[in-house]
Amino acid sequence: MPVESPEERTVEVLELPAEVDEELLCLYFENKRRSGGGPLVTVEKNGNRAVLVFEEAEAAARVLSKGHHVLHNVELSVRKPATKDRCRLLLRGINPSTSTEMIELYVENMMGLNVNDYMLYPSPERDLILIHLSQPFSKDFQTISTNISRRTLDSAKVSLEQLEETDSVLVENLHPGSTPDLLTLYFQSKRGGAQKVREVTMLSEGTAKVSFANSESVGSVLAQAHKLDGADLVVKPYFVFLQKSSASQNSNDGGQDVTVSSSEDLNDVQMQTSPPIVASSSSHSSCQTDLEPLVAHETAKQMAEELMEDQNADADPLSSHIAITDPVKHALFQRSTVQQDLKKANPNFTIEMKDDGVYIAGPDRLQVEQLKHTIVEFLRNITKTHFTVEPERAQFLARKDVKKRLLETLNQTSSPAVYTVTDSKVMVISVSQNSANQACSFLKSQVCHFCMPVPQEYECMLYCREWSEFLQALDFCSVKVSERGENIDVLTLKGMENEQQSAILEFLTTPIERETVISMEPGMLKYIQNHCHQLLADMDQVSIFPLEGGDVCGLKIHGHAVACQMAEEVLQGVVSSICTRTITVNAPGVARFMEDEDCKSILKEMETKFQVYINTKYVPWQPLSYEDFLVTGWKMMSHHNFQKVLMDSSVQDVKSDSMQTEHNGASDKGLLEEAKRIVSSIDDGVEESVSASDQVDDMDDLDLYTAEELSTETDQDSDVTAVNASEPNAARPLLNDGAVALPSDLEEEAQLSLAIQYSMESSHWSLENEEEELKKALELSKKMVQINSSSNVTEKSPQVNQLQKSNANDAFRQAIKDANTLQIEVFAGYSCDLIRVDIAFGKKVNQRQVEEKVEHRTLRNLSPYHRQCLEVIERKHAVKVEIQGSIVTISGFKDFVYGAMCDMKLLMEKISNSITDREILKTIQWVQQDPASSDTTPYSAEATVFIENAFRMKMDKVDILLDNQPHIINFEKMQEYNIASGKSVKISRKMLELEALNEELADEEYSLLSNMPEATRVDEESDEFQNVVKRFYESIQEYHSKIRIIQVEKLMNRLLYNQYKLKKASILQRATYPDIERTLYHGTSETSVKEICIHGFNRSFCGKNATVYGRGVYFAVNSSLSVQEQYSPPNADGYKYIFVSKVLTGDFTKGCHSMKTAPLKETGDIPLRYDSVTDDITKPSMFVIFNDTQAFPEYLITCQRIQR
Repeated sequence: MPVESPEERTVEVLELPAEVDEELLCLYFENKRRSGGGPLVTVEKNGNRAVLVFEEAEAAARVLSKGHHVLHNVELSVRKPATKDRCRLLLRGINPSTSTEMIELYVENMMGLNVNDYMLYPSPERDLILIHLSQPFSKDFQTISTNISRRTLDSAKVSLEQLEETDSVLVENLHPGSTPDLLTLYFQSKRGGAQKVREVTMLSEGTAKVSFANSESVGSVLAQAHKLDGADLVVKPYFVFLQKSSASQNSNDGGQDVTVSSSEDLNDVQMQTSPPIVASSSSHSSCQTDLEPLVAHETAKQMAEELMEDQNADADPLSSHIAITDPVKHALFQRSTVQQDLKKANPNFTIEMKDDGVYIAGPDRLQVEQLKHTIVEFLRNITKTHFTVEPERAQFLARKDVKKRLLETLNQTSSPAVYTVTDSKVMVISVSQNSANQACSFLKSQVCHFCMPVPQEYECMLYCREWSEFLQALDFCSVKVSERGENIDVLTLKGMENEQQSAILEFLTTPIERETVISMEPGMLKYIQNHCHQLLADMDQVSIFPLEGGDVCGLKIHGHAVACQMAEEVLQGVVSSICTRTITVNAPGVARFMEDEDCKSILKEMETKFQVYINTKYVPWQPLSYEDFLVTGWKMMSHHNFQKVLMDSSVQDVKSDSMQTEHNGASDKGLLEEAKRIVSSIDDGVEESVSASDQVDDMDDLDLYTAEELSTETDQDSDVTAVNASEPNAARPLLNDGAVALPSDLEEEAQLSLAIQYSMESSHWSLENEEEELKKALELSKKMVQINSSSNVTEKSPQVNQLQKSNANDAFRQAIKDANTLQIEVFAGYSCDLIRVDIAFGKKVNQRQVEEKVEHRTLRNLSPYHRQCLEVIERKHAVKVEIQGSIVTISGFKDFVYGAMCDMKLLMEKISNSITDREILKTIQWVQQDPASSDTTPYSAEATVFIENAFRMKMDKVDILLDNQPHIINFEKMQEYNIASGKSVKISRKMLELEALNEELADEEYSLLSNMPEATRVDEESDEFQNVVKRFYESIQEYHSKIRIIQVEKLMNRLLYNQYKLKKASILQRATYPDIERTLYHGTSETSVKEICIHGFNRSFCGKNATVYGRGVYFAVNSSLSVQEQYSPPNADGYKYIFVSKVLTGDFTKGCHSMKTAPLKETGDIPLRYDSVTDDITKPSMFVIFNDTQAFPEYLITCQRIQR
């Protein structure tokens, strides 16, 4: 049984009413009794058109044969869809400035065509080219299209496209009174081709678009000549991209003459408009009709006269318009004297250039026809001829200045002419054959050649840059130097020989001085000075000066032009041969090591040994200003922010302090979040507050795919995080290593005003616009502070002081980071020297690295203060300190580690004699007293520990940051002083009963529920939801309009994900290709959803759907496979379930039914297995895995099939 092609089963429906939708179309054309059709495969409606694809070609044939289809009281137009036009191709992406000659050569080379096999028609913007073939295209289109897409044209990437056969023609040179009805009658008559006309659109006066019911009608209409109302019609296929824009049409409607202003415009004239007005009427592929009058039957003439009397009674019968679409003929007609001669001979007639043609009007119709005949004969007599010359002479004639001068001379005669040059062929176009021959003789006689000998002392000038610049500025001259440089061959115009010879001799005999600068990196300049000094000394014919420290770095060369150019070429070669490499060294204390004499001697030794120049890039290491690390650690602790009171304490006490609150974050988001936290303690209507503990809990909700890098970074400071988790703002700088920028003074004061304004107006705001109102308040507060900044200098000083403290904290941590990083930039003559320097310096650094370990039981529970002391030791000695359990490891350079070990032993002794934070909280409580009553408010746990440690150190007073405000705790007066507000309150120290405190300090709760899978519904407005749905529908193929998504849930089973990460690391180590992970789909039933969410994919259930490629777990590349009924059966409510999974496909091969595990690889001595199998190695549509940990369910899509 023959296979039916899609074209045989497809029909196109036109002129659809707007109220007819796809469902109604489907019902009508599937009804065999009404439409003659049958079952449909697809229905695609686009505007007032629709494309129907039937299951059987016979049904499509019945629909077309029926002919008469009525739906919603409107007759539908049903036809076969347009097929590909084999005689016309479209070239897209052309550079508008590309010449005609280059495009023709490109088409001939890429498509294997001859000159007479095609014609080119550009769009008005010249970015599209229609290739009209004289014969149907018989070559492999895909092959040629691929070759063209790989080959650029004039730096532009072009593409070849097939066009659908058009169902419309463009009719030009119409009589001004022509109407759509007249054109419809004409083309439906025998004279016009007897074709059914669907629509006629008048584009302008004299131009119309005629659309036929079928695209096959266009060929028969184009195959014959057309004449209507005495006018020879120009009929050609209609393509939208070949038509002028409305702007350009309006500009031509004014009757202005279109003139070719210069010979440059005529050079590309064939590409600028449609084909010539004269074409053979016998050629079926021609796009125009002949201008010869048709010999028609007498009855046809009578019909034309009657139509003209009825439809064109008001039109002027004494005028005519001759369209000249060929711009060459248009220009020659303007330059000739024909128009002036006809005007002189017929003064009562109007003869003018109008609408890309000649407009004739007068009192005598017979005389109008005679004038028209004269002009047509003139255009018909325009001829082309050519002659061949040497390539050098052809290039000379093609020069713009030469062409302009010769064309000016030709146009001064009574027979104007133009010419174009292609390779060695010169094409001449003139008003007659005799004129063309005379123009050819004239062009040949105008090219003059002479030879000049060059003295030996001037031969070097022929190779310098100034010689090329001189030749470019020399008009009407083409110069070629012989191979040995002894002679110069010169082409010029007749009569200019002496002038050109004198100019060349003057240039050769005039000494030329040149000054040039070779720019380069400072490191390259140092390398040339250190290792190429002998080369510079040998260039004694020029002066060479180094340029350093200014805007330009490099070498300045001054001297004679020839010597200068030689020196420049040599030095440019040296610069281009210099290799450079940036080597990054990460080692504890390496920046401090750079200041050591030992390191400087190592670098000098490598520069001499490997003939390189080394430039260092690093932040210079600075010693600490405080030698006592214990004192420095305590000063750093005073910069940390502490929560002042417990969250359930008095609201009024917090409100008084929040009026002057200060923000220590950098971004606007951080400012808003801090404002929310402050206001949450003020406004009773707000139920939740933002704290650091909440932020830590929120880490559980993060997507571990995106949080993996974050977790890696934060693991470095995991010990600090564990202790400071309850410090809202102190934890942030510890984890970020000072990377967060600080706010300006304006932002700090804006935050203060923001807290006031927000506290006063928060009761009037809804939750929906809370974020928006906060941003508005922030901007308003900034403006308020700018206006009142001059009056608030005194109040601002404590905040500026705190900003400086916070900035000092960031600088401190950045200094620790900078001490461990070093970059050296190496310049060498050979790349192998760069590798040697990298290896040698790394080896030298590693040889000087040592590691010391100390074990002490107190290291398991360090206080924030002791951890701060560890950071001070790292900063002071430029070492790396790591704690694992009860062991501390100090690594770095030997001398630096020795100094750090001394301080470390002192710190451990200090820790042994100190009381732990837990013991302090069990026994001591610091409280502040309310001035208006005897009530007391306890400080937070963090603040209590800090104050108690300062008290035990017998300090008189201590600075502390409470709720982002600077305070002073005075132990002599037992009072707390708020620096911002200037207020003081009494404080006291209380001893607690052990039993009472045990109830308040319960142990941390652990729950097994934390390991259970979590599922959260993804918000439909979020980018995450849109991305998942977009990828799902991109591969759903024929089910695109049959499946509706109900919801998307994000899954996170931590146990499964950790197993998946371990498996991924294992596969990545031995994978042949780095791309080992894919996002695939797995359809399942409702009963299996919970099982997969909790325990993952289980290959023990294989065979439930299929085991064609092995007994494993199957995943689909396209969602179209997973939505099928056998893979995702709907439940009672019609819901289907599809998992979006991350799958480690790794190295894969083709599977088979008997496989219980992936097969062994054939290469290598070690027996390694493939990671997965597939149905097709080149284009897989599904994968099978045999290890359950190779897949992780990321999303669950609940969808439903749309029922018609």
